[in-house]
Amino acid sequence: MDVHCSTCNEPWDIDHLRHEEIFETDLSYEEAKVWLELPQAERLNDRYRGKFRLLGWEFGQSVITVIRCPACPKGSEANAESVEIKTALEELLGGDEDGLAAMLEDYGL
Repeated sequence: MDVHCSTCNEPWDIDHLRHEEIFETDLSYEEAKVWLELPQAERLNDRYRGKFRLLGWEFGQSVITVIRCPACPKGSEANAESVEIKTALEELLGGDEDGLAAMLEDYGL
């Protein structure tokens, strides 16, 4: 199942974002494994957002809500409508990341 970047529309595999991308950061293997066990609400605290930002990632409230990704051209801007829709879906579905994933895929977001 894929979601798309709101800036460049690059598709990203949800399982990769949820379970593998953390290992691309400069966290140790042990720290990354701890991240996998965190509740969704804690996975994007300031520390982890900073680690992902160094790789070119910007997320909404979940790692599957991709606003900007490493494939984005420098200086490109996110599609405001796409970001608004993703934000509304996150609010509507609360912490239901599986529901969010399905909705994002259904709507090509």
